Amino acid sequence: MSRNSPPRSLPGRLWDFLTSIRLTVTLLLILAVVATLGTVIPQNEPVARYLVSFGPRWGPVLLRLGLHRIYDGPWLLMPVALLSLNLLACVIRGLPEAVRRVARPFTLEAALQLPLRGQFTLPARVNPETAVLPALRQELGRLKVSNHPGRQVYYWESGRFRPLGPYLIHLSLFLILLGALVGKFLGVEGRLAILTGETATEFTLAKGKGSVPLGFTLRLDDFRVEYYGGTATPREFRSDLTFMQDGQEVGRAACRVNHPVTFGGLTFYQSSYGSQLAGPVRLKVCKGQECHTLTVGQRRGENLPDGQGQVMLVRVDANFQGLGPAALLAYREASGGDQPQLFWIPARHPELARRLQTPFYQAGPHLFTVEELPLKFYSVFQVRRDPGVWWVYAGFLLCLPGFVLAFLRPSQRLAVVLEQSPKGHWQGRLLGASPRAREVFQERVDRLLMHLKKGTAV
Repeated sequence: MSRNSPPRSLPGRLWDFLTSIRLTVTLLLILAVVATLGTVIPQNEPVARYLVSFGPRWGPVLLRLGLHRIYDGPWLLMPVALLSLNLLACVIRGLPEAVRRVARPFTLEAALQLPLRGQFTLPARVNPETAVLPALRQELGRLKVSNHPGRQVYYWESGRFRPLGPYLIHLSLFLILLGALVGKFLGVEGRLAILTGETATEFTLAKGKGSVPLGFTLRLDDFRVEYYGGTATPREFRSDLTFMQDGQEVGRAACRVNHPVTFGGLTFYQSSYGSQLAGPVRLKVCKGQECHTLTVGQRRGENLPDGQGQVMLVRVDANFQGLGPAALLAYREASGGDQPQLFWIPARHPELARRLQTPFYQAGPHLFTVEELPLKFYSVFQVRRDPGVWWVYAGFLLCLPGFVLAFLRPSQRLAVVLEQSPKGHWQGRLLGASPRAREVFQERVDRLLMHLKKGTAV
């Protein structure tokens, strides 16, 4: 700005600020710092943990500044919003000019104004079209040709749409950030746990903020889990779902890990699973040759039939150490004693009972096996409604052509001008320009000059 130029108005200065590269770099640095803090400082933990971890001096400061909820607060959302405005402003400022440049055709007049790159001479006996055109077509492909008496011009253009590339990238990033903000403020995220055979009509919002109706009825028809052989590590688990509206079935789907299901604008992700008792556990208790059946409930002590002890069901496991369903029992002798003894009883492998209960036999004469262990699986889903996901998809789709145009299609213009001298031979000039990828462009110019100076086809 010159000394005598009038000062910029406030809207003009604001526009210059929004479209400046300095703002872009500053915002990216801020986001890098925020992301680092969000990684170093545990997020969304109980208040007591911050007071213990950071002490009575810095813990309250961290909580007051909101650094324990960086991803939900202005520390992240404000820079992302400003970066979105910065990208949009750059697109609005530069895209119209880029479109005008693309719409401007590469004419003969523009070709003749290109900078000189080299010269060559063809003998009078040589047909210029036969000598020059094959070399040009092999190197450049399709050409524009202008023939006039005593002059021939061949001109070529590549990367005409390259000026659109950077703005397509800007626009794609804007759409991605816009989709993230839309999903953050207008989206819904929660959790749904449902037992096999039961139905649900609502799900619980994240962080215990209430519940939201599904808008339909969801039924878990079946849940299946497959384990790696001989282990308790799940290989795959899936939920067979039925969707109903007004009591009528309208759809079915199988939800698996990394294979979400979408219905009614909601997406269901298979998150986890578990099992719980569907009724009391029936045990077989033997003392020598005398056996009795005992029914026990969870966390409720039951006296043994002979009155010589008490047993309580502590918990159950759907696949204990790869052995299938099992019950964890606590045994206490009738005479009291110290801490109760704990041991697992696999329901499907009664032959392992003695081996698993060796310490127990040192304390009492009873042998336990499981007759009935009624387990029922439940499935846990992460439920999302994200209206910004299509903006994000559009941004990623737009990003690919933007990168191709910006980095893989450099703008190049070349022209070969042949003019016949009074003595009959042809004077040739190679003209060309390329604002980027100049080394590649110079290699192309050198190859063309080498073949053109030979006066023969490649």
